[in-house]
Amino acid sequence: MARFSEHGIRLSSMSPSFLNSNSTSHTWPFSAVAELIDNASDPGVTARQIWIDVMEEQQQLCLAFTDNGSGMTPNKLHKMLR
Repeated sequence: MARFSEHGIRLSSMSPSFLNSNSTSHTWPFSAVAELIDNASDPGVTARQIWIDVMEEQQQLCLAFTDNGSGMTPNKLHKMLR
């Protein structure tokens, strides 16, 4: 049975090999940031603003990227993360 987040998004799991290959696709931190910004401006996304916040997660500082685009359906998000 599928599990859902508190926001109703179906949770996915990823294999460590995917996480490793995805994390090594950007050899420079700013290229990953540029890709996130580029994704927010893709056709059909309709994002007009992008926010970058500093958050603390498990005693580590992290960047959180948020835009006001149309987003993905829960199924599309699940397929992307699968």
